[in-house]
Amino acid sequence: MKIAIFSDIHANYQALEAIISDIKENNYDKVYFLGDALSKGPNPRECLELIMENNIEMVLGNHELYFLRGVEIDNLISDIEKEHQAWIRSQLTDKHRDYLLKCDLEKYLEVDGLKFSFRHFLMKDINKDYPFYLIDVLNTNNINDIIESHEEDIMFIGHEHRIFEIHHENKKLIDVGSSGCLDKDKTFYMVLNIKDGKYTLEKKELSYDREKFEKVFFESNYPEKDFIAGIFFGL
Repeated sequence: MKIAIFSDIHANYQALEAIISDIKENNYDKVYFLGDALSKGPNPRECLELIMENNIEMVLGNHELYFLRGVEIDNLISDIEKEHQAWIRSQLTDKHRDYLLKCDLEKYLEVDGLKFSFRHFLMKDINKDYPFYLIDVLNTNNINDIIESHEEDIMFIGHEHRIFEIHHENKKLIDVGSSGCLDKDKTFYMVLNIKDGKYTLEKKELSYDREKFEKVFFESNYPEKDFIAGIFFGL
């Protein structure tokens, strides 16, 4: 079984377009998107619709939850980010809300005796409006206990935007990084290959239309754009 996994596209439509085009050419058994289609980039509506049109299995990220449940669920959000989230809400409709309401917070898969999970990030309490741990939990002493508390052998997450693995005994936590928050003309997704009770994970790098992304970005006008430019252009 071959599975494509990516996360945190963050409204970078051109990167998402390249990823989905390549995924279609490779006929994977499953495709998982680990959340945060929205925010930061100039095309939140277009990105979400491209995911919807291609029947990508999506789990909700924190930015989808801000849209569905309000920014009040996260007391760390600044005033300017609240303005940015209000702009995102203005770009979306009930059609997008209805789609996201049907998306899960986590998905599970068992193949050849191996158990996998797919989430945006580790969750402290799935029943809370904001279910995720703070991101600095990755650097605390109890991260191994959190990993150990899960039944899965391999847990895939995004959210932190960099690719890394944490090993604890026979379990792994794997962050697939951000495929959208990029300051170069390459994007990527992960390919999980499962066969005979073993798995491999490969990063597949792709070119995308960076020139068009930059043109759309600089011609757009939305809150927090000057700060966000640092993410996409290393300013």
